[in-house]
Amino acid sequence: MNMRSNHGLTATLIALSLTVAGCAEVQRASEDIARQSGNPRLAGAIHGVGNVVGSLFPIGYEEESSIGQAMALQVVARYGGVVDQPELVRYVNLVGRAVANTSDRPDIPYRVAILEHESINAFAAPAGYIFVTRGLLKQVRNEAELAAVLGHEIAHVSQKHILDVIQRSKRLAGVTEAGLSYATSNPAAFKTVIDGAVKKLLDEGLDQDKETEADTIGEVFATRVGYDADAYVNLLTRLRDLKGDDRALFKTHPNFSARIEAVQKTIQSKHLVATGVLLPERFARMAKRI
Repeated sequence: MNMRSNHGLTATLIALSLTVAGCAEVQRASEDIARQSGNPRLAGAIHGVGNVVGSLFPIGYEEESSIGQAMALQVVARYGGVVDQPELVRYVNLVGRAVANTSDRPDIPYRVAILEHESINAFAAPAGYIFVTRGLLKQVRNEAELAAVLGHEIAHVSQKHILDVIQRSKRLAGVTEAGLSYATSNPAAFKTVIDGAVKKLLDEGLDQDKETEADTIGEVFATRVGYDADAYVNLLTRLRDLKGDDRALFKTHPNFSARIEAVQKTIQSKHLVATGVLLPERFARMAKRI
């Protein structure tokens, strides 16, 4: 990890208010991930931002924020830090907020960070914590495509997809709702919940119907701002040309052909418009910093 990434981690942890809303175990686990990646400075930065979570149940916004912060910290640790390019991060956040303001859940803060990683991916944690990789941004050609990508992740938050998984994991673990409040005094229980959610998000992937829902709802959110409805289809098509539709590559998402078909159906059924608003020049000015 270079100096840019270490500084970027610290700046973004502050900017995103990533106080560790889990427990000492969540923090230590994140530090261990960072150390295993060969980055002791990243582990040190993570160590400095910990505090203790409030009650886990019920999952109101305060609890959702605690879960989101703890998950976001593990995402940052797993992916080795974030990009330290303040103007680029500000630009991506402005686009994200514009889309979020048209979403079905505009009343919470959304924060976007760029992961210092060359894989092509994006993630959303509860309470509006959104991550896109440097590798994905390199594949984007205009602001409308960026808006569609962020719309997909914002849809995961608005539809509470990860919270759904967490609620189910509680039941599967045999923990009754009445007893969940003890997680405050039992940090190991909180860590188990967070670890399970992160594993689902990063390793196993959400149910494919949730990914399809995020594609179609995110498409609507982006077009509400005025972006061209065909932008997302263009990006997905380009990614399909790059990576193909090999099922082995798609453990966390449906294949691109299925996603393109779902988005096209949404465009037709909801009469979304190809406005021509792509804004490639504005994106290109920022993309020089990627």
